[in-house]
Amino acid sequence: MKKAVAYYRKSIEREAEKSIERQKEEVRMYAAENNIEIIEEFSEVASSATIEREEFKKMMDMFKERTDVDYILIHRFDRISRDPMQMGYIFTMLDESYKVKTRPHSITEDNDFGNDPTKLMMVLMKSYGAAIERLAIVDRLQGARKRKASKGGFIGGTPPAGYISVPGTGKLEINEDEVSLVKTVFELREKKLSMNKIAAKLNELGFKSRKGLKFHAQTVHRIIKHEKLYKGEYEDPGILNT
Repeated sequence: MKKAVAYYRKSIEREAEKSIERQKEEVRMYAAENNIEIIEEFSEVASSATIEREEFKKMMDMFKERTDVDYILIHRFDRISRDPMQMGYIFTMLDESYKVKTRPHSITEDNDFGNDPTKLMMVLMKSYGAAIERLAIVDRLQGARKRKASKGGFIGGTPPAGYISVPGTGKLEINEDEVSLVKTVFELREKKLSMNKIAAKLNELGFKSRKGLKFHAQTVHRIIKHEKLYKGEYEDPGILNT
């Protein structure tokens, strides 16, 4: 039986991506059908822009000690990285630095690259395509931020945590019931905590989302991305300077 670790990642940039739970379900099913033993699993909500991710680094450090792992099971290669240079670096680290047989193994894409440089290049080219897609997403997000700034930071829809909308005005006013939540998030962020750790601390302190649910890294990110709004840099009232 082959041995594997499984790595699951959902991007903070993309709401529509397959959830971590769905990735787990499909990866575990693939492992069972292909006689692969998953010895450990790593999961996180994190950006695709870097491989400096907490759970990913923890997984890679494991290969300094374990040489018996055949695969890093992933739903798609871009769960590891959308950057072809990063992907090439990871293959090099496994092969030359750690000297292990471990290879990334996608459950939805062709893995028949072996030691064939041409086939390996195809894997890297898929990462290149994903990198172009990520840049397009970032560009759209930046465009949206600029439009928000020109209109005062809020263009309708669901108000960010800490605010309620004033009907018929397009303006925001502070929701006092959520001020403590927002300030706590940024106090923890100043201590250099990751979004996963901030979410865990919020849950420990008894905070709940508007839907009465526990916090996760993604919901923390939705608060942090509005930092300029909270600082009062738009025309709406600031929370962090009150």
